[in-house]
Amino acid sequence: MRQKRIGARKDGSDVNRTHFLYRVDMWTIDGEHVIEHLAGIEDFQLAMTTYRAACTRWPGAAITLRQGAKVLEDNRRVRTA
Repeated sequence: MRQKRIGARKDGSDVNRTHFLYRVDMWTIDGEHVIEHLAGIEDFQLAMTTYRAACTRWPGAAITLRQGAKVLEDNRRVRTA
């Protein structure tokens, strides 16, 4: 019996997910276009860690953490406590 791979369709082709609860994106400096989708994540804590790592890795880039259309974190915004 052939073993079914996780993430494979019945025809044997792979499934590539495109929708995630959280996404980390790199934007053009003007904020108009996504340059690169860096990560798609389901877990909030992992999403925050990934966002912070991306900000550290590319310090001058515009990076956001979003949940759908809602922006949760944006390294271009100045936080006030």
